[in-house]
Amino acid sequence: MKSSQITGVGIAVAAALVTALVVTGALVLAPRTAEVPTAGPRAGSVPSASATPTPVASPTISPDSVKEKKKAAASAAATAVTTVVTATNTLLAAPDAVPRDLEKYTGGFVEGEIRALAAERESLGYTQVGSAVITSITTRRTKLDGAPPTIYLNVCIDSSGIDVLDASGASLKASLYNPGHPVLNVYGAQYTGGSWKITTHSLPTSTKNPEKKEPCT
Repeated sequence: MKSSQITGVGIAVAAALVTALVVTGALVLAPRTAEVPTAGPRAGSVPSASATPTPVASPTISPDSVKEKKKAAASAAATAVTTVVTATNTLLAAPDAVPRDLEKYTGGFVEGEIRALAAERESLGYTQVGSAVITSITTRRTKLDGAPPTIYLNVCIDSSGIDVLDASGASLKASLYNPGHPVLNVYGAQYTGGSWKITTHSLPTSTKNPEKKEPCT
């Protein structure tokens, strides 16, 4: 048999064998592997490099908080000015006994004013009888954001019960300023060294009559 005939027979046999295997189920074809697409990044899963952080809101100070701070400061300053008036009464009754703790509740002009008055009274031999009395204290102006924080107080003081005796014991009451009513004193307090100290003092004149001190209303 020729070679071409052998090749033809081989092909025919192979084809017949394949057909038989398919019909009988003996031929199992390897399944094709399905191509799984590569998963890309999901929208929004990767933060943008250009994203900016959310700004944090600044804390706000409520009006009630500011009001309470002003109220507390005014109360502390009022206590300080009451201490100053009381200490002045005591000092002028005995001018040679200057309180050692005067600088705890006074400073600046007021501390110097009290010391100077006491020194003058002592040198003249004058002593005070009776006391000045505070009839009211109200807030005139506040500046808590100042450096240092400052409060001004309207302090009405009645000095009608005061008399001053000279070295011989004679009364000088007729020469004292006594309008017959409480007089407005304006005291300034500053917050220094952890406490409120009285540092300024003035007697405003009347807007209607500059020759007279402004009365308390």
